[in-house]
Amino acid sequence: MHFKLLIALVDDDKTESVMKAARKAGATGATVLNQARGEGLEVPKTFLGLSLETQRNMLLFLVEEHLSRNILEQIAEIGEFDAM
Repeated sequence: MHFKLLIALVDDDKTESVMKAARKAGATGATVLNQARGEGLEVPKTFLGLSLETQRNMLLFLVEEHLSRNILEQIAEIGEFDAM
């Protein structure tokens, strides 16, 4: 049996809906890391010393390989990953 690791960074208010969509698509669970923060090559902007970047939850799904595409498509739709 082969597995894939799916990683999703989602806003706190979308965590539950993404988890429900993943379960419906075949995921049996996930590891949720609260308040994950990432940085790119450029230094993040600040306002009076406070970071303007928001923290997100990191969801880690370890799923069977044959389920991975469907789960990824479902969480991408619910999480609105392509909406910018």
